[in-house]
Amino acid sequence: MFCPNCGKENAADQSFCRACGLKLGEIAQVVAEVLPSEENAALQRRVRAIEKLARAAFGIAGAIALMSFIFAAALYKLILFGPEVLFLASAIALAVFAMLGAGLIGYSKFFLRRGITDGAATPIGGTSPINATGKLIEDRPFEPVPSVTENTTDLLPRKSRSDLDE
Repeated sequence: MFCPNCGKENAADQSFCRACGLKLGEIAQVVAEVLPSEENAALQRRVRAIEKLARAAFGIAGAIALMSFIFAAALYKLILFGPEVLFLASAIALAVFAMLGAGLIGYSKFFLRRGITDGAATPIGGTSPINATGKLIEDRPFEPVPSVTENTTDLLPRKSRSDLDE
């Protein structure tokens, strides 16, 4: 057991810390009360496992419901319009999604990856960070701003010691 006050390692049967003298018996009792028992920990693990299984069951049920809806729509389309329309609709859907996929891959390859570098941050303008630092500061001639107190002390009247004694 480590002492919570000084961090020194002590034996589990010691009542006091050998380094700082803290009473370890009460602290060990409080820690034992806070930690869950083995039965409670096992119960919590079982509850988490059952919750994961429940989420999986709901996901499978949702997938079955979606597939049933799609199958029913295809069946009614087959009954109403015949097999030619169903085949034509599936061919059009295949072509549309293939073009969409190709367009998204091209977009990500040509427009999004262009700004990715070796891990360095790229500014919004798209220039590399190495070249962009030279453009941060313009080389302008420096003209100092006149100070508020510049040349004002000469205008104050000077009093001599004799004037102050009067």
